[in-house]
This record gives sequence, structure tokens and C-alpha cells, in this order.
Amino acid sequence: MKIREQLIQELEQAPDDIVQTVLDFLHRVKAIRKNHPLAKFAGILSDSEAQELQHTIATECRRVDLNEW
Repeated sequence: MKIREQLIQELEQAPDDIVQTVLDFLHRVKAIRKNHPLAKFAGILSDSEAQELQHTIATECRRVDLNEW
């Protein structure tokens, strides 16, 4: 079952207040993604590139050399 089909199935069984909350959330996310200044960069990295970047940041950018100064 695809994610979209699963979501529709869940929404069909959910009470109206939860459906409204999900709909409100979806509208907020769409508005933010469209207008956010970094939105044009969303999805430009492959999964492997993103993992490599996260690993590099975690290993290289979070180090503090106390003897540097």
C-alpha cells in the first residue's frame, strides 16, 4: 500500500477534528515550503549525499580545540 493510500484510509476512519487538524497542518506546510527562502534547495541532495554531509558536519564541525588559542 502506498503512503498516500494509507493516509486516505487513516483519514476516512479518523474523527472530523483530527481530519481538520491534518488539513490545517498540510496547508501550513505548503505555505511555508512555497515562501521559505531555502525552499528552492529542498530535495537537491540524494540520500547518500545528505548522509555524507551529515557525517562530515558531525565529525568535523563540532570539534573544539581548546589549545587553538
